[in-house]
Amino acid sequence: MTFYQKCIPHHYDVSIFDIDYETLKKQGIHALFFDLDNTIIGYDQVRLDEKHRTLITSLQKDFFVVILSNTNLSRVSTALEGLDVPFLFHATKPLKRGFKKALKISKTTVNDTVMIGDQLMTDVFGANRMGIKTILIRSVKRKSDRWMTKINRIFERFVLKKVQKKYPSLYLERLKDYVDDHEM
Repeated sequence: MTFYQKCIPHHYDVSIFDIDYETLKKQGIHALFFDLDNTIIGYDQVRLDEKHRTLITSLQKDFFVVILSNTNLSRVSTALEGLDVPFLFHATKPLKRGFKKALKISKTTVNDTVMIGDQLMTDVFGANRMGIKTILIRSVKRKSDRWMTKINRIFERFVLKKVQKKYPSLYLERLKDYVDDHEM
């Protein structure tokens, strides 16, 4: 699998609320790894609101949920305060280290796990490198991106153009809506 193929998600949804979790369950998925920032909440939000807490709690009935974030302990623990969900901070996505730890925590394999995130260069590329299925979602609030994420987004635009050229059918099927939703 080429670098560019590893940047292509298995699926795209607008938000974590639009994902068909029932289908994932029927496909034998047992664990859901979520990115935190701009996947669940914007960088400028401090805590998950009740709607997000309810979704995660509901998902925990059918899946082992892990929050896999590149941000710091304070940010993640404050965001998830009062919610009983395991998390990894400084996960170093797209490196494999954080994904391996999350698999160990969830006691699942790459075959029954899905990574859900808003960034091609960290969430999708990192999980695909591990063989974990990926769902890319629209960023909650792109304007709140931190400086490192803004740099990743620049590289992402270059990668998207290459994917469109090299794999036009996959681009149309899995990435065009993502690009259109962000008006890149």
